[in-house]
Amino acid sequence: MARAAALYEADGTMRQAILLFKYGGRRTLARHLGRLMAEGAGRLFDPRRFDLLIPVPLHPQRERARGFNQATLLAKEFGAGCGLPVGHRLLRRVRPTEAQSGGRKEREDNVKGAFIVPQSDRVKDMRLLLIDDVFTTGATACECAKALLAAGAAEVGVYTLARVE
Repeated sequence: MARAAALYEADGTMRQAILLFKYGGRRTLARHLGRLMAEGAGRLFDPRRFDLLIPVPLHPQRERARGFNQATLLAKEFGAGCGLPVGHRLLRRVRPTEAQSGGRKEREDNVKGAFIVPQSDRVKDMRLLLIDDVFTTGATACECAKALLAAGAAEVGVYTLARVE
């Protein structure tokens, strides 16, 4: 993982918005939150250095239960605001993982080997920007980046709406 950037701290109003979006089924918040990401990106990095956005995938069981993948919705809105395409389903979560909790080591063990790139030719030599809602320890982002780099990506950056200290 070359660089990770988060737009906000996940506290106060932003924390409430993320919880409503992610667990309260308020999909309409994706438009506003994704646009905030697009508007704020230029202060943190140049999005144009990337070729493709990659949303952090949920396991299919979790996505069915939730009804959507919050990272995918954010990536679509962010991409629309920055003129970047979204690589749908290029990165896949191949095994269910527990909801992330605990320290860094527990989080790393939880997601180890959970992601694959089924069609490596679609990411080869590309500069990818991984998109997610919250960055905590970086274990999920790091494991996603490992899979993408092993598939031949030239670079993987990470951009999240918020981070938790």
